[in-house]
Amino acid sequence: MLVLSSNCLANFSFYLIDNFESGVTGGGTRWWGFDNLKTEIVENDPIIQNDLVAESCGKYSLHLSGSGDDWYVGGLGTDIGLDASGYTRFQIDVYGHNQFKGKLLIQFFEDDNSNRSIEQDSEKNYEPTKDDKWEAEVNILGQGFTRVSIPLSAFRDVNPGVGNDKWDPDQKDGSGGLLKLQLVAILGEQKGKIDFRIDNLLLSY
Repeated sequence: MLVLSSNCLANFSFYLIDNFESGVTGGGTRWWGFDNLKTEIVENDPIIQNDLVAESCGKYSLHLSGSGDDWYVGGLGTDIGLDASGYTRFQIDVYGHNQFKGKLLIQFFEDDNSNRSIEQDSEKNYEPTKDDKWEAEVNILGQGFTRVSIPLSAFRDVNPGVGNDKWDPDQKDGSGGLLKLQLVAILGEQKGKIDFRIDNLLLSY
């Protein structure tokens, strides 16, 4: 179940993946992009900052844009390397655009063969060959910030038969735990453009 909320106040413990407040992509984490998705750190203008959800979005957010055919645009990812066994939700703030809609695929990769890396097949869209890949889908809504909170139990295993097919992102027995987060932009129609912002990516209890 996906929960959407306009309440920007959080009173729970969390692990912050990134809020882009350093003014550069990463803010202490390492991000990489792929295919046609363009990324740029932008300042939140006063109108955005006065939005209820945006009260916690600070000065900067990450602008994502691009175009594509056949539904797909591109994505970005970051290494995590975290024992995430105690977390129960993933949260992200998404700023949509009335003209451009679309979807965001949120993908987690966990270490199932305890080597602290993800083996990928370069001939099959770099899909993992030894580890689980989990995915949830978010609709990019209209103008303004929307806070999206997704139970980790709602993520589905999109590569059954690879890894152990269990959500167990701990760091026991040499495992690297939750190794990577990837965000993939999907068009709302077969051909077109996408334009949105993201902020405050975190895991919470």
